[in-house]
Amino acid sequence: MDNFYHSSQNILNTNLARYPALAVGLPLVGGFISATPSTRSAKGYYESLQKSSWAPPASLFGPAWTGLYLSIGYASHLVALHTGPSTGALQPTIQSAARTGLGLYGLNLALNFAWSPLFFWKKQIGAGLVTAGGLFTSAVAVSYYFFKVDKVAGYLTLPYIAWLGYATALNYDIWIKNAQGPAVNHARKFGKDANRLGQDVNNAARHAKSGLESEAKHVKEDVKDAARNANKNAKSAIDSTSDRLDRELR
Repeated sequence: MDNFYHSSQNILNTNLARYPALAVGLPLVGGFISATPSTRSAKGYYESLQKSSWAPPASLFGPAWTGLYLSIGYASHLVALHTGPSTGALQPTIQSAARTGLGLYGLNLALNFAWSPLFFWKKQIGAGLVTAGGLFTSAVAVSYYFFKVDKVAGYLTLPYIAWLGYATALNYDIWIKNAQGPAVNHARKFGKDANRLGQDVNNAARHAKSGLESEAKHVKEDVKDAARNANKNAKSAIDSTSDRLDRELR
């Protein structure tokens, strides 16, 4: 993995700054090739899975990934411009961040290209989930370094991160609903326990709220009674004092 990281740095640093079309074409071509083995069965397999209502239709994935690949490809080109031979005047920290970001970007693309065959072709939902988690984490790291080098490049990675977060959540939801085995059974049990705990907390909160409202009502009534008694006693005292003064004045 470390060798792949350094190889990614070398390839991306030298070529992307010179050839913008390569920067954009690399994720597009790689994504197309990685999806090819599973294209025939992907739609049918995806539609056969149990999913939540917020899962997108299969027809959305192609256009979404095309737009995202264009975005991150051009972002990598902007960052690669800061690593070429004509950037000697740049701060070393910027150049270092650019190289690190591009190395992480290479790792991210490798995970990206691995996900589709794992999920759709091999039907390994759990392995796809692990890959999706690494994909999302590495994308956040890529965005961090891209922002340090070029703000526009950083902003171009944000839709990619948002989509990966959504896709990872979808992968987890599908894994919970469809996969079999000790790990997923444990996850389902944990989810049920967490849901039950949440319901218990909500019920306790409702009971506490009801108890507080009842107690507050009693306190309010007690205060009113005390106020009425105080007014009554004050009135009696005033009347008594007034009668005494009248008698003394006579």
